Amino acid sequence: MDRPIPVILAGGSGTRLWPVSRTALPKHLAPLVGGHTLFQRTVLRLRRTAPGPFVVVGALAQRLLLERQLAEIGAREDAFLLFEPAGRDTAAAVAVAAMTVGEELGAGRPMWVCPSDHLVTRPEVLERAAGLALPAVREGAIATFGIAPDRPETGFGWIELGEELERAGDLSLRRVVRFVEKPDRPRAEAMLESGRYVWNSGMFLHRADALLEELARHAPEIAEAARRAFRERSPEGVLPADLFAAVPKAPVDRAVMEKSPRLVVVPCDPGWSDLGSWRALFESEAAERKAVVTHGDVVAEECRRVYVHAGSRLVAVTGVRDLAVIETEDAVLVAGLDHAAGVKRIAEELVAAGRIEAREHPRTVRPWGVEARIREGEGYRLRELRIDPGAALALTAHGPTLLQVVRGEAAVERSGKDRIGRGGRLELTAGEEVRIRNPGPGPLVLVELALGKETPA
Repeated sequence: MDRPIPVILAGGSGTRLWPVSRTALPKHLAPLVGGHTLFQRTVLRLRRTAPGPFVVVGALAQRLLLERQLAEIGAREDAFLLFEPAGRDTAAAVAVAAMTVGEELGAGRPMWVCPSDHLVTRPEVLERAAGLALPAVREGAIATFGIAPDRPETGFGWIELGEELERAGDLSLRRVVRFVEKPDRPRAEAMLESGRYVWNSGMFLHRADALLEELARHAPEIAEAARRAFRERSPEGVLPADLFAAVPKAPVDRAVMEKSPRLVVVPCDPGWSDLGSWRALFESEAAERKAVVTHGDVVAEECRRVYVHAGSRLVAVTGVRDLAVIETEDAVLVAGLDHAAGVKRIAEELVAAGRIEAREHPRTVRPWGVEARIREGEGYRLRELRIDPGAALALTAHGPTLLQVVRGEAAVERSGKDRIGRGGRLELTAGEEVRIRNPGPGPLVLVELALGKETPA
């Protein structure tokens, strides 16, 4: 069977969605839309169309999050995972994914490449578009999916449509005349008016061997360097840092798609958004242009076109319009809905200044569970430690430390072994080492008060 193999690109940072999206928790892994992250929604959507094995290419720094989120939706066992030690853009990512499909599942298998940080609200339209393109893909074509434009957008690439090759109802398969990279406003307006252009969605359907053939033809240095790195990957899918750093950095659109004569496109309207700004998120959820979109504990009065995200406390707004108000445990953003570039600049400035609020949230995934920073001051630290069932935490006290069990039971190993239940406490002296394991079926939650120098867990 040559059912397409989903390939999910799970890199990127999404700085325009700070403070929810951060370096250690980019937008595709952050809780932005509904109960699942964008990454989880993408996996679930593609697996409904193509159940079975799939490939994920993600950042090594986010390995724990990726594996945890796959496990949460019951998809970990079917996943072939590849971890990039550093981002080399999408040409490298698609190349190693195609090599994985070719080696594990068959070089002639079609692969459906999708970013993990986009929203698709009408997946049935995209499924029909893929069905229309699949016969041509089996013959060696490379298909993409063009989004019907509704505005002269300058932040997207555009595709000029050529002759019609096939039709199925309201969908058509067309040749690609050319790609246009992020035009200026007058050119975008002219392309929208012409009706001959669509937005480049960044989603592609092609055989694994066809992509690698075109990559070798048009970007041989990327193909060769990616192959060397792929051959030396670890059994867990970790690509070697030195060899992967040698892969030239380029998007797959520029390396292959803009140069290959094999390109075809299916124009469609699957309710797609790249969610690249708070405005895009507002528009994806607003039922009407005057709407107020709220998440969390929010009170809004006499507002128009306002997006409010309350992550940890009550947020009240009144008499404002065209505004995004984003509250998290350690940061608040107030920005105009049309000021995405300004949000990105702020996030970049915070990164350059070394601010922890740009890198990670107070709640951070660890190999043993989740660490939540509650408060830090001069000479002390207060945090919550949530240890997964069966997991263990090794801790060294750099000063007097008190651990209080508030949920579950802790199996403690230091000079001897002991068990501490809810309400029990453990006191450590400076330099003392302890191993705390969760033997139960549910989470073990402790609150730690540490004095002296901070001790990483």
